[in-house]
Amino acid sequence: MMHAHARTLVSYWDSRRRSDAVPARADIAAADLRDLLGNLFMLQRHDSSHHVFRLAGTKLCDLHQRELREQNFLSFWRGYDREHMKLLLESVLANAAPGRGYATAETICGDKIDIEMVFTPLASTAGSVDRILGLYQPLQSAGRFRNRPIIRHDLTRILPPVAKQWTIPATPPPGLPDAANDR
Repeated sequence: MMHAHARTLVSYWDSRRRSDAVPARADIAAADLRDLLGNLFMLQRHDSSHHVFRLAGTKLCDLHQRELREQNFLSFWRGYDREHMKLLLESVLANAAPGRGYATAETICGDKIDIEMVFTPLASTAGSVDRILGLYQPLQSAGRFRNRPIIRHDLTRILPPVAKQWTIPATPPPGLPDAANDR
């Protein structure tokens, strides 16, 4: 089941698409998502192995106890998890549809917390789909993590995009009569 913040982000993303496959980065207004800002991030694809933080919310940075801007999101992951996360991000961009991932995050002292991540694709000003607006949502309270940064993530589940769910409804060419069941 999706966290309420995850549902909010996906609904907002869908509302900003209008008639496009994905919304443009310029269509996203931080003020519209003020309740989520601390957990939001934006990635820019440089190549398949480099999805770099352009922005990272304060809660996300606090959990990792470092500024994440200009860092590679894939550096959170190791081994097969890194490859799976790379494929998930690439799939979100290629299918122009949201995807989700779940992970266990671990602090330097071994404390653990479950995380839900949502990835929604965005188009750059040039029109290419190369950005991701994401949510990094802890599923339990992270208050006990004070002064202990998250240093490790282990993927527990991936939900890749379902492109058919997000396709733009087809409109018939002008001048064609409606089908009998459309009247």
